[in-house]
Amino acid sequence: MRVAPLVERPDLVEQVSAWGFAEWGHLNPDQTLEQRTARIRGKMNVDRVPVAFVALDEEDRIVGTASLIFDDLDGDPRNPWLASVFVPPEHRKKGIASALVRTVEDAARRFGYSRLYLFTSSAPALYTGLGWRALEQRDYRGEHIQVMDKSL
Repeated sequence: MRVAPLVERPDLVEQVSAWGFAEWGHLNPDQTLEQRTARIRGKMNVDRVPVAFVALDEEDRIVGTASLIFDDLDGDPRNPWLASVFVPPEHRKKGIASALVRTVEDAARRFGYSRLYLFTSSAPALYTGLGWRALEQRDYRGEHIQVMDKSL
């Protein structure tokens, strides 16, 4: 398995968009799949935020994704954010999410950031195990979330 910037695999934009829309679309009910795809295309960078990454298996098939972005929580001034970490159920528990998180952390460091934020409703234990610290819990657009940070 290897992790690469999405810009190296533009053929995977639609898959990354579909996963994100299915997993988190309820948090942005006014956003269409087409709008999400356009936002994903905007993350096809390697030298600045936002940047999206894909995890690829030994046969070069996508098995996960994650992004480094600004402004993941409306009204929250903290930046940047680890966002959209997704591994399909059939590929979980193989270290893919951990590799994606480490890649985003490395990118944030490379861009000169000393702290990174995230929010999750489903995987706080994963992030705690990777050295992230719980900051606060809150309700966000109808979902109970845990906001976390990590000093880089």
